[in-house]
Amino acid sequence: MDALAARLESLERAVGAVGPTATVAGSDNTAKQVSLIAHKLDKTIADYSSFRQLLDKYEKLRNIIEGDGDLELSRQLLGVTAKTEMILLNDDIQKIMSDLHIIRDLQPRINQPEYAAAASNLPLISQLEKQHEKQTGEFKHVVADISSLVDRYQAEMNALSEMFISWEQQLSAMERKVDLLSKRIK
Repeated sequence: MDALAARLESLERAVGAVGPTATVAGSDNTAKQVSLIAHKLDKTIADYSSFRQLLDKYEKLRNIIEGDGDLELSRQLLGVTAKTEMILLNDDIQKIMSDLHIIRDLQPRINQPEYAAAASNLPLISQLEKQHEKQTGEFKHVVADISSLVDRYQAEMNALSEMFISWEQQLSAMERKVDLLSKRIK
């Protein structure tokens, strides 16, 4: 009887996320709890076809997995290691069920009307994207023009600076000559 209680508890946790001591719908009647869990299980199986496929495969292999009541035959058909692995997979199945419940809870948030409207705005977005690419090209052209102007300005300023330095040197030389001549005349 303990094995049946453990299986029932495991089934409750996997399907209904019900704790071992919790009662379903406030009822202490085990038959009602089992029928409610069976209803939830049927609904979950109907929602997810992969579970239906898993159960079909299980039904085909049920005699091998559980044995036909003969313990020795059961041990021969399926080893202890294989049965242990199947029991350990139970936790994985519970995690998958929990994840599926979370996904189902998040499904309304994923399918927001705003997301559906985004598809209708794709032509506008592609038009804006083309306009942005065009503006980027124009901006690069303007930057190149400004860069060219700045380079020419720098070249002209350097040429003028060299001219002024040359004139300054010529004027300084002329002043020295004038000073020398004025000293000679005195």
